[in-house]
Formats: sequence, C-alpha cells, structure tokens
Amino acid sequence: MAYKVGAGSVCQAGKQTVFGTSVVPTALINMTSESINTTVNKGDEGNLLASKTANQRDLLGITVDGSISTVLRPEFADFLFEVGMGNKSGESGAYSYTLANTGADLPVSTFVISRGGIVKTYPDVTIRSMSIQAAAQDYVKVDLDVVGTKEIAVGGTGAQTIQNLSYTLPSYRCIAASLFYGAAGSEPTSTKLCVESTTINIDNGIEDAPSTYCSGLYAGQPVKGQRTVTVDFSIPYSDAMDTFKETYYLAQSAPYVALKLEFTTTDEDEKIEIVLPNVCITDATNNVGGTGLIEASFSGQAISVGSAEPITVTVTHNN
Repeated sequence: MAYKVGAGSVCQAGKQTVFGTSVVPTALINMTSESINTTVNKGDEGNLLASKTANQRDLLGITVDGSISTVLRPEFADFLFEVGMGNKSGESGAYSYTLANTGADLPVSTFVISRGGIVKTYPDVTIRSMSIQAAAQDYVKVDLDVVGTKEIAVGGTGAQTIQNLSYTLPSYRCIAASLFYGAAGSEPTSTKLCVESTTINIDNGIEDAPSTYCSGLYAGQPVKGQRTVTVDFSIPYSDAMDTFKETYYLAQSAPYVALKLEFTTTDEDEKIEIVLPNVCITDATNNVGGTGLIEASFSGQAISVGSAEPITVTVTHNN
C-alpha cells in the first residue's frame, strides 16, 4: 500500500458568482497546513426493538468546516482579502478592501485540495475569520477559519480539478515592515512603533444557517453578524511605551489611536497597508520576567466611528 504524505499537496480556490455553483480555481494558495473536515450526523432512531445495540443509524446531516494556514503571497492576496472582508474598490495595481456592508452577503468560494494526489472539492466556502500574523524577520502568515457545505470527490457533480497555476513573485515578509501610530481618525505616516510582532484578527461574526426542509442534508449559506477586528502587538518596554500606555490605555478619557501596518516583498515592489483609524486599546502589560529585556504587549479593538471604515486593506502591485 502506498501511503500518502503532505509533501506535494495543493490548495487552490476561486470566488463564486452565486451560492450553490462551484467554479474553476483561479488562485493557488500557499498552504502550509489545513484541517478541513467533513462531519456527518448519523442519528440513532432510538426504538426498543433491539436491546443489545442500537437498531439502526441514518444519515441526517453533513457539515464542513476547518482551517487553512498559509504564507501570504502577492498572487493570491487580493483573493483572500476580497472573500474574507467582502468589499473591493480601486483599480488594477492598487485595490482596497473593507468590511462588507450590513445586510450584504459575504462572498463564497470553491476550494480544491489535493492531499497526496487525492483531490476533493469544497464549494460554497465562507470565511469565518482571518488572522494576519506579521513577526519581525519572518514571513507574513494568514490563518483562515472556514465553513462550507459539502465535500465532492472527483467525478461528482460540481467537482473541479487542480489547475496549472504557479508563483512568479516573492512572498511578503517583515524585513522592512512598519507599524505607525497617530491621532485617531487619521492615516498615520510618521511615528513608528518598533514592534516585534503584530497580529490582526478579522472575525466576521458568522451565524450558521438553520436546518430547514429546503436545505436537506447540507447547510445553507451562513450570514455574517456584527464583525470584530482586533490588533495585538508586542514591543520592548521603554519610556515611550509607558507614555503610550498612559495616554491610550490608562487615561480616564483615553483617546482612540490610529494604527497602520505596512509590509512588502523583498524587492518592495509588492506592498500591503492595513489601516485602522480608530483603535481602542483594551489591554496593556509590561511585567518583569527576569534579568533580560522587559516585554510590553498591547491589545486593541477597531471601532466604527461615523462613516469611517474600521479597517481598510490596500494591496499594491508594481510588477
């Protein structure tokens, strides 16, 4: 028996036009691991005819969910932010992404995964949440938490095949990354925080569709609720960081702070900017753990103020 290994596994995806119709993948996802599972509900009828074991079990429902971890690359950054956030604007070479409007559905996608050559198609995938991790001297990594409807084997209705897609550009990394801060409501551009790492989480507040007569075995399209955007960063403790803590966290009427995270590829031709104009700092720590450097960590939540977008991601391509 030839056992399968993870090396050579492939993840591809494409944005669907409508829920219920799978599409041919257009993006090659630089997957490092995944945990997408199909769970079936096989109910116990519960009658008393068989006293030693259950009399029978029947298939009553199917659910698909899990996660995908990836190193972010320019070739699929636009796809991830569009399906993970919902709104797209701008023009070729510089697209901006914001959270989908209240009442609008999030985009759905078709994911195709080859696990050691065994290919499965997952249509109608919605992004529950997205975590962007940017640590100094490391690659930018993204974790996706997803929910789908079904798993389709090769030959099944709606099954897709692995496409001939490849990469030509280097990955995003944090060699020349920046985290700026400034007055709330602005896009900060001058004052930098020399952080060791930043993590931004976008939670779409997904509510699973209820089971109905119309849904049958499979789940319907989930809906988003109130979204939550959080930011966490760690930085060596200093006088400046103590002032930051006093100003934006401890003050009785602490103002919001604007944050902007930037990172690029090695040649800096490809750039991503993430702007959070109104962040409420919700936690700050700076405890001594030994004789070495004192580490400070801050957490905050993006706030909706007036018509300002709580988060805007801009992907710029110069290649």
